[in-house]
Amino acid sequence: MLAEGRNEEVWGKYCGFLDLNLEQFMQIQKRLLQEQMQLLSNCELGQQLLGGQTPKSIAEFRQIAPLTTYKDYLDYLPTKREDALPAKPKVWMRTSGRTGEFSGKWVPCSEEFYAQISSFLVGAAILASARFKGDIRLSEQDTFLYTVAPPPYFSGIAIHAAGDGEFPFQYVPSIAEAETMSFQERLEEGFSQSLETGIGYFMGVASVLLRIGESFAGDSERSMSIRTLLRPKILFRLGRGFLNSKLQKRDILPRDIWTPKGIVASGTDVQVYKQRIKTLWGIMPLEAYGCTEFGGVAWQSWGARSKGLTMSPDSAFWEFIPEDEYNTWKLNLDYKPKTLVFDQLTPGRYVLVGTSFNGGAFIRYILGDLISVISLNDENAGIQLPQIVVESRVDDVIDMVGMVILTERAVWRAIGEMGLPNMDWILRKEYNNEINEPFLSFYVEDMDRTPEDLATDLHNVFISCIDDYSTYYDFMQKNPIKVTMLSPGTFIAYFKQMEAEHADPGHFKPPRMQSSDEVMARLTHISAEIAES
Repeated sequence: MLAEGRNEEVWGKYCGFLDLNLEQFMQIQKRLLQEQMQLLSNCELGQQLLGGQTPKSIAEFRQIAPLTTYKDYLDYLPTKREDALPAKPKVWMRTSGRTGEFSGKWVPCSEEFYAQISSFLVGAAILASARFKGDIRLSEQDTFLYTVAPPPYFSGIAIHAAGDGEFPFQYVPSIAEAETMSFQERLEEGFSQSLETGIGYFMGVASVLLRIGESFAGDSERSMSIRTLLRPKILFRLGRGFLNSKLQKRDILPRDIWTPKGIVASGTDVQVYKQRIKTLWGIMPLEAYGCTEFGGVAWQSWGARSKGLTMSPDSAFWEFIPEDEYNTWKLNLDYKPKTLVFDQLTPGRYVLVGTSFNGGAFIRYILGDLISVISLNDENAGIQLPQIVVESRVDDVIDMVGMVILTERAVWRAIGEMGLPNMDWILRKEYNNEINEPFLSFYVEDMDRTPEDLATDLHNVFISCIDDYSTYYDFMQKNPIKVTMLSPGTFIAYFKQMEAEHADPGHFKPPRMQSSDEVMARLTHISAEIAES
């Protein structure tokens, strides 16, 4: 289509969901769910979870089908029971298992789901590089820097799916090379090759993308071997970059060397880090939300213009559990929480639930992500659908005596207000053994301030940024934050240990919210060893 100049059709295929109204969105949702219900009625997994019944309508499906978690699929998915599924998988994907419930979750990916994942990546690239609605800047052989986890993880599967005919990105390093390398090796080789090829696009978790940019800016010489420096294209690119940085009297930055078309970032820290990513790379990253179970979920509009994300109607049938309903259910599993569908949403916080399309396995599956609906449309972009932001994993929230719920996103926002440098941190709710009173324990590597001063600064910015926290303080009249300084290099050493132990990539970095006692014991041990050395 691009070769024939049919840009309007390209935009419609990959980004047309942004032009839907609520009625059109729900028509797509209902049609695809009806197709999926037929597939479910003809397979063992569907019959098991539907109690042998065949729902005749969507309302009946929502009444009959239970809300599920991965535990409901243990007889089928970990052992890859393909004969019991709605459709034969083309490939199997897995999650890192960060929730702590499982070492990893295997997810079947049908032929149609595989195509949807490919469209997710291409659509994200289009939106990341678009300067206005309908703007298509993709061109054949655009360079794509391989900065994600390889298969069987979702991000690596997306790279393969797009490369299997959807769009001819030139990956650096090549897919075959990249998937034999460690993360650091891929990064160094990617920088080396892209000095000649340039960089069109790349994607990843925001904090990782920031570290990639800072890694180059802080150690650019290491990223350039003698053999690469001898090539004319590279000499020109580097000469121009070094000249530009010298004229501005600063260290060289990635934007001096490359001019990427688009950057796609994910994670709850996007809002905090996107401006720093722009400073390093010269363009604002586009926020995208995807998951292994359902593929692409939501995107910002073109050029990262919107504050919220717009959900896709053809990834899954979406339902939303209001946060208070979810909390009630967690206390009493016999309680049946109320769910809303997309056209019933109002601003507020919800736990996301999805039913797979295209022969996928999941039925009313509680994804575990806490989202906020921030508005019912985006007038500036002309989008008529509700806008969402991803807050955190729902079970990663910290509840302080029922008065304040802290999410990872809220903590990132507060850190951003303080203007702290890029850093790794962990926040846990712990207890004073003497009086059994909860406090917030904030772990961070040593910086140029005392733990007491940092605790005071965090407390004050929480008051200004988080309404419930200020209410908590008005009532409790105390600062519940205790800061523990870890030795510089602790988190990097942890990362390297986990990589050396061949852990899942999702385990290379500890969870920021409520890390386990085992993780904290390892971190404090590493910190002590560094201090003694």
